[in-house]
Amino acid sequence: MKQLLRAVLVTLAMTGTALAQASRSDIAAIQEAAREFSAAYMRGDTDAITALYTPDAVIFPERSDAISGHAALKRYWKHEPGQKVTHHLLIPTQVTVDGKHAYDHGIYEIAGERNGKAWGPVRGKYLVVWRREPDGWKMQLDMWNSGPKSKP
Repeated sequence: MKQLLRAVLVTLAMTGTALAQASRSDIAAIQEAAREFSAAYMRGDTDAITALYTPDAVIFPERSDAISGHAALKRYWKHEPGQKVTHHLLIPTQVTVDGKHAYDHGIYEIAGERNGKAWGPVRGKYLVVWRREPDGWKMQLDMWNSGPKSKP
């Protein structure tokens, strides 16, 4: 009986270690995808941006209706003439991997130029639900809103 109990405890310990390692590698992959998103956004590369979303993804921009479908996402993320993003950073507060999904929330920073005039930086909050796809982690749900106004 002691041998069986010992075998069960060893198996549980090994499983827990394997899950922790998988979770760490999943979190690293999600954080890398978030960096890829920021880099693509600063380049204005809408193909690279939409490739980071699942086919059924929905985004929830501040003060806007929900947007879904890669064609609509490309239109949303396209920079208008005279506009560019010079800084975009996602700072995760917590990333939790739960099997096929992961939940990522934190703070974003963004700055840019509009017709040669700098704006920002602006900080806000974000929440992303990631889904494990055959080709890696993709954003399924993406929501953000601005943070409180900075005090002078």
